[in-house]
Amino acid sequence: MSQLLGRHDCIENLRKDLVDLQGAIVDVFSRIGPVSFSSWKFPDKLSCNLDMVALLDQYDFVEGEVSFNQHSHIVLLELVIDR
Repeated sequence: MSQLLGRHDCIENLRKDLVDLQGAIVDVFSRIGPVSFSSWKFPDKLSCNLDMVALLDQYDFVEGEVSFNQHSHIVLLELVIDR
């Protein structure tokens, strides 16, 4: 399993999943309003106030940066849990 950590295709799939999840969340929020719960990943922020665009920009695949890509992979997995 560790050989998958930081791979470009894995990171891209996680990013797509997060975009889909965020779209579903925005759809629900449009009907019921924002839910005021702390983020699991960022407990000092409300989950409805996370800037997902900025987070996706920050944690993207970078060619040749194995350590950063592994870190990004883990952060993106944590954001899936957070959503």
